[in-house]
Amino acid sequence: MSPETTKGWTSNSHYDVIVIGAGCAGLPAAKNYLQIEPSTSLLLIDVNRSIGGVWAKENLYPGLKTNNLLGTYEFPDFPMHEGFGVKKGEHISGEVCHEYLRQYAEKFDLMKRTLLETKVKTVEKIERGWNLTLQSVKDDGLDGQTQGKRLVTCTKLMVATGLTNRPAPIDILGSESFKAPIINFASLGAEIPTLLNDPSIKQVTVIGTGKAAYDSVYLLATSGKRVTWIVRKSGHGATYMSPPYVWIGPFYCWIEMVASLRPFTFLSPCVWGNADGFGKLRSLLHESRVGRWIVENVWKKLGSDILEQGGLNKYEKLTVLKPDAEAMWYATGIAILNYPTNFYDLIVSRQVEILRKDIERLEGENSIKFTDGTTIETNALLSSNGWMFTPDIEFLPPSLHLELGLPTTEYTKSQKEIWDNLNARADVEILERFPMLAKRPRLNDDPLAVSPNLPADNTPLERKAYMPWRLWRGLAPPLSKEKNLVFLGMMANLQVAVRNNLAGIWAYAYMNGMLESQARLTLGNMEVAMEKRPQQANLNGLPSETAMNGYESEKEREEDILYETALFNRFNLWRAPYGFGARYPDFAFDNIPFFDLLLRDLGLNPWRKGGWIREIFGGPYLPKDYREVVDEWISRKGLNF
Repeated sequence: MSPETTKGWTSNSHYDVIVIGAGCAGLPAAKNYLQIEPSTSLLLIDVNRSIGGVWAKENLYPGLKTNNLLGTYEFPDFPMHEGFGVKKGEHISGEVCHEYLRQYAEKFDLMKRTLLETKVKTVEKIERGWNLTLQSVKDDGLDGQTQGKRLVTCTKLMVATGLTNRPAPIDILGSESFKAPIINFASLGAEIPTLLNDPSIKQVTVIGTGKAAYDSVYLLATSGKRVTWIVRKSGHGATYMSPPYVWIGPFYCWIEMVASLRPFTFLSPCVWGNADGFGKLRSLLHESRVGRWIVENVWKKLGSDILEQGGLNKYEKLTVLKPDAEAMWYATGIAILNYPTNFYDLIVSRQVEILRKDIERLEGENSIKFTDGTTIETNALLSSNGWMFTPDIEFLPPSLHLELGLPTTEYTKSQKEIWDNLNARADVEILERFPMLAKRPRLNDDPLAVSPNLPADNTPLERKAYMPWRLWRGLAPPLSKEKNLVFLGMMANLQVAVRNNLAGIWAYAYMNGMLESQARLTLGNMEVAMEKRPQQANLNGLPSETAMNGYESEKEREEDILYETALFNRFNLWRAPYGFGARYPDFAFDNIPFFDLLLRDLGLNPWRKGGWIREIFGGPYLPKDYREVVDEWISRKGLNF
């Protein structure tokens, strides 16, 4: 049953399934659910004016491209071809991404089920599902509702808003009285005409060092603006920027595909790595001194090759853009130089000036004061400081936040103690299995502390410490008994379209009680000496570390899921300190084993290429390798709705 719409509002009040978010995560989740169970009444809701989420038409700006070349950013059952306007060997533009997702929604008949320009304000748990408060983002009230609000309910809920739907606020003291335009990078699509066409804006200051900051600097500088680029002295420094192809020893490698070569994934320490069936080889590499020496030197070589061949070693003035740590610790923080001309020439020519300083405050009409006492003037300020990792939806009641796995400050002392104990136990196992992770760089700032919007009186900000995302498999609340809620896209990794497609199938199986015997992350036969445990790690009835071929009780299964959630999340903290591992799962070289993990949960063979010889020597995994997964799972389950 499809919803009837009136001026963008649904006339129905209850649905079997609601999907929040009509982007790269929500669309395949909806499509897969309907493919498996076509009679489902399903509603997609998105705040944008068009399909696509972060790739919605209104969010695009000139020159925006993915890090991906044609053939790697596509759903397995909907190939992206040159008819979309991109050729082999080219990076995919924002316009092509939007058009691809729009055509995907049309092909699978999702448009008629989608409410656009609609924000989900609250989600409240009710006896048999969820109650959602919707609000139109248009100024006028619609459908006779006060302020455009409406209530709908659903039995099952998929939250697919992802991690790029709410930009971090610009929380610099003095912002309220600053006269020059202050622009958040998330609004660049709407603001870029003003920035480029206003003759009074000759000098623009850009804050941030991620890929979006690189894009902003390049766009402004190549349009004739002089750019002052601020890299925080107290921050994490610049990210790795790699050419699309890099010589690694005698091999000329498509860098994006290196992470999709199964043999290369063996070199990445990973708690779910054994799901790939090569556990003995992984143990040899990560538990022996010789193996760790090989692993560490491969990562050092990869990082140095990226810097050298990317051009950062060519001029001394580019030194400030060299990352602060080795490539191993960055996860998805390794991006691609996908620009039509040499990016660094803009710095060498002095069109762009880089300052590694901390901003103290904004002063007067257009002055920026640094903590070292110096000041600069600017005609506009563009902040590119990433995205908020906390939800943009209010989940009610707040006491459920920890149960749902949400980043939250709403937790009791006993709840915190439980997770502290689980985390301590997980840390012991992680470092026993992967001793090299004990060498991770330590950062000065707290990645779980976020600032609220700047107070009107410019008083110092209170930074609140949040719990991280804590989801089983990075997808489901670990303490949920109803299994009627999943979160899709609350992680960062490569091959996003493949992950979202598999996660959509996994979500259906999870919410309908059809997951098979789950693959275990913990090594069940691992003996950890009690004296090596942190003092605070009092187990108090936590699951046994002895081998389990099954669960003797539901309680044992639930406890195991709770511990494996801690293990999954703590691993990311150890593995990606210069990424976002402290906040949510962030992995770049562990995609294929993660896909293996989901496939094993579904009861499917993770070796999509055939036997072990093809797995090792059969080339990189591409979306086409997962093309038959949905039909294969439906056939395995004998489903015929």
